Amino acid sequence: MHRRILTAATALAVLLGTGSAAAADSSAILPLKSTGDMVVDGVHHRVFISDPTAGQVVVTDYAGTVLDTMGSLPGVHGLELSPDSDTLYAAVHDADSVVAIDTATATESRRYATGAGAGPAYVALAGGKLWFSYGSSGDGNIGSLDPSATDPAVTLGQDPDRTFYSAPILDASAGAPDTLVAGSPGQSPVELAVYDVSSGTASRTAYAFDPGDTGSANLQDLAVTPDGQDVVTASGAPYYQAVYKVTDLSANGKYETNTYPNAVDIAPSGDVAAGTDSSYDPDVHVFERGVPTPVKQYELPNTGTSGDSDLLAPAGLAWAPDESRLFAISENGSDVYSLRVFDAATKAE
Repeated sequence: MHRRILTAATALAVLLGTGSAAAADSSAILPLKSTGDMVVDGVHHRVFISDPTAGQVVVTDYAGTVLDTMGSLPGVHGLELSPDSDTLYAAVHDADSVVAIDTATATESRRYATGAGAGPAYVALAGGKLWFSYGSSGDGNIGSLDPSATDPAVTLGQDPDRTFYSAPILDASAGAPDTLVAGSPGQSPVELAVYDVSSGTASRTAYAFDPGDTGSANLQDLAVTPDGQDVVTASGAPYYQAVYKVTDLSANGKYETNTYPNAVDIAPSGDVAAGTDSSYDPDVHVFERGVPTPVKQYELPNTGTSGDSDLLAPAGLAWAPDESRLFAISENGSDVYSLRVFDAATKAE
């Protein structure tokens, strides 16, 4: 496998809110053909990235050095890390399975069949169970399993209201451990729903088609705040990351970015990293909790052969749990992916 570490001269430049430039952060080429999801393991200091096209999960350290590649995961997309960081759960769409991966050894420890043709897409832990979304072309739904059980039963059809046309994006938060939030990917307008999963089954408690009447469209990513009170979305429109109350999905603020929002991740402190698909403007925007204007912004360089700068991958942002680093996946015009590492991203300079 050929891998190259970019020097500071070719790494990404940091664009501050004042418009002045700071020292570049580190960057490393990734052996990816596509991107699905990314999670950061703060115990083992590892970054896990799913690659649906290549059917693999790539593992790097905090510097972006590739440590391992797990294959035989066709169509792998959504990832979820257990609270103790011992297990990574991966939705393996084309194998109709959810796979448990031992994070210490980067090996598959268990595989849960979700049923022929189910095609799981996203995963989230809530209410003591692992929830997964599945289905397409009018058959979108939510299923669950108990990964702690000796012989866990997989339960499909957990959304009796059949809210979603295709498999929704899922997220949950330790601040509201019995709440699951779901959103329709790529749909216009955006469609969101909230479920109470405390009983072991999903009961829909809130629903919105175009939540908050914000004209939201083409949902790319979402994240529930650490206190479980809000969900922040990244949609192609409007040109900001919208905030909605989990209780009723009414509008509850915004994080002001620029054209084509496509990523969002929230640190345990509540600080927000927001991403945009912006060729000539900043791509990564960092906010203090609840403050609508960014404390810092980053613009990706042009590492390809075209005139456009590299672009942030959809859902391509993830914080280290201690907030010491922010990780971003970018793609250039030659289809080369990089993991970009921002140190002290919330510190204004």
